[in-house]
Amino acid sequence: MDEDGLYITSAQMQFFLNRRDGPNKLSKGDSEFFSYYNNCRTYNLIYDMLDKDVDCAKMYWDSKLESMAFSFPMNGSVARVLAEIKTVVGDDEMDDDEDIFDLFS
Repeated sequence: MDEDGLYITSAQMQFFLNRRDGPNKLSKGDSEFFSYYNNCRTYNLIYDMLDKDVDCAKMYWDSKLESMAFSFPMNGSVARVLAEIKTVVGDDEMDDDEDIFDLFS
């Protein structure tokens, strides 16, 4: 769990480590790892929020992206929480003036 209360599960971490060159990308702080890490943190956050309020977002399979996706109102609770968190990008965190939603599009 990080300082924002977000987390990546051990199963999610193992899934990344099972990728070709996954351990090397993790140890080198490769951008592919940090993208995966942020996506997992965001997924877990929204999933946990759905446990408390089933109407805060919708989870669905995006057939174009061939992955899980979420939709939520831009003025809703999920958007407010996402706007508050810091996104890890290697050795740095995102600047306050960067838009977190750009990282997950």
